[in-house]
Amino acid sequence: MTTRITLLCLPATAALRAGRFPADEPLDFEQTESIAGLAHVFSRSDQVLCSPARCAQHTARALGLVPTIEPALREVNYGRWAGRSLKEVAVSEPLEIASWLSDPELASHGGESISSAIERISQWLEHYRWVPGHTLIITHASVIKAVILHVLQAPSQAYWQLDISPLTQTILSVHQDQWRLKSSGAPVPAG
Repeated sequence: MTTRITLLCLPATAALRAGRFPADEPLDFEQTESIAGLAHVFSRSDQVLCSPARCAQHTARALGLVPTIEPALREVNYGRWAGRSLKEVAVSEPLEIASWLSDPELASHGGESISSAIERISQWLEHYRWVPGHTLIITHASVIKAVILHVLQAPSQAYWQLDISPLTQTILSVHQDQWRLKSSGAPVPAG
C-alpha cells in the first residue's frame, strides 16, 4: 500500500479575514455549517490528523471526523505579533517586519522563524513517509507551504512566493521512496 496525503487548508478565520497574525481562533458558526457540506469528499481517509489549533479541530468536527492531534502540524509561532494585524506591526515595528518578510531565519517577534517551522514540518513529514494508506491532514497554509518546499527541495526563501488559499487541497504521494506533489491549491469539489 502506498502513502498518500491530502492536506486541507483551514477555512479563513476572523483573524485571517482581518489581516491579523493567527492567535488560535475558533471558526465562525457559518463556516462550520458550510464545511459540513464537504464531508463526503474526505470520508474515505484511512487516518485523519490535524493541527492542535481550535479552528483545525472545529473543521474536523464539522466534517464529521475524529482526528488525531499532531503537534508538528501547528501554525508558525508568531510570538508577540499573534493577534495583531500586519498593518499594525508594520507601523509599530517597521524594520522588524520588513526583515522578517525577507529573511526566513529571523524570529525577531519572539516566536518561531519560518526556517525553523519548515525544518520542524520537514522532519515530521520524513517520518510520516512510511505510513501506508491515505491520510487527511487539516492544517494551516503555513504548514502546507512548508510541506511543498520540502517536497520540491526548494529554499526557505521561496516560502513567500507560495499562496495557499483557504479550503483548498494539496495532494502528495510517495513514489519509489520519494515524495511527489500531485496537486496544490485545488478547490475542494462541492457535492
